[in-house]
Amino acid sequence: MRSSLLLLGAAAAMANPTPAGPGGPPPPHPPPSPKPFEYLVTFGDSWTDNGRLVYYIVNNGQAPPPGQMHDYSNVTASGGLSWAQFAANSVGAQLRDYAVSGAVCSNQIVERYFSYIGRSFPAVLDDEIPSFQADVNYRSLYPNRNAQNTVYALWIGTNDLGFDAFLSDSEAPGKTIADFVECAFNVFDAIYQKGGRRFVLLNTAPLELTPLYAHPKNGGTGDSQFWTTKTRYNMTEYGQKIKQYSSAVNQAWKYGLAFHRKLSNRWAGATIDLFDVHQLFRDIIANPTSYLDAPYNVTGYWHHCPPSGSPCEDLTSLGPRSGFLWYDELHPSDKTSMFPWELQYIVLRTMLTGF
Repeated sequence: MRSSLLLLGAAAAMANPTPAGPGGPPPPHPPPSPKPFEYLVTFGDSWTDNGRLVYYIVNNGQAPPPGQMHDYSNVTASGGLSWAQFAANSVGAQLRDYAVSGAVCSNQIVERYFSYIGRSFPAVLDDEIPSFQADVNYRSLYPNRNAQNTVYALWIGTNDLGFDAFLSDSEAPGKTIADFVECAFNVFDAIYQKGGRRFVLLNTAPLELTPLYAHPKNGGTGDSQFWTTKTRYNMTEYGQKIKQYSSAVNQAWKYGLAFHRKLSNRWAGATIDLFDVHQLFRDIIANPTSYLDAPYNVTGYWHHCPPSGSPCEDLTSLGPRSGFLWYDELHPSDKTSMFPWELQYIVLRTMLTGF
């Protein structure tokens, strides 16, 4: 994604903590916690990132060193806090966010170059998971992590399925959407091997309804900062394609998770929750007065930038940001970002075993 949106907060190196040394997986039966969880560990893209890509930009494309997190920003791609920040703040949990704006699940499936870091965007399997695997050995970051007090959440797909990826037939030769579906499961495999036992997969939003992919007659953009040549394509056709892609992925995740837990025993002893973000967004669109403030805008967006990326303008004359489903052409607003967490909290409080 373009840096004009993502350079939203300063990034500075944190003190390098002292590692505790390698250790085994956390104990399977820890003492009960008064909170629903102590740690929220997140993976994904700009819909979750709270400043990690900025660290890559100012550090020559390098991730934070083991044992060190990036500086968290209160201004994310939502215009405010990310859903993960709302989640952690609401229960007093510690957030460990590895999501990177622009990320895909694996650069072996879809690879997108970003000139500001001189390399491809960091991906979940290629960059985020290795950073997590290195960090768990540092007690300064995870002083009491165990199987029951830590929730691991993955939200990925917007960049994998969109333009410059599957939508424009830009995936690696021979790769299919089935490979992307399996990639999410591979992420949980890697976390499971490090002792993770509480997983949440947030499915893909109805991407065809984002202003970026919607037809202009339905409130969508023409050419934009995230798709500068949109008007050269059959916008109706491409909107339908991305609808098919996101719907197919969500169905595959739904039945795939059930199969692997119930029949293949892929993550024995783990709890796995699939949160239906896709339906949540449709509910907001159908009944905006229950979710947003006036003017209840579910087709337009609040933060406008030209295809070049700047200068940008907040359309305050149309009402507050909290009245918009979308912050910009592609990203939900911080008001919208509150709801996946508020509903998910109910699930996590009572999640004991099962899918």
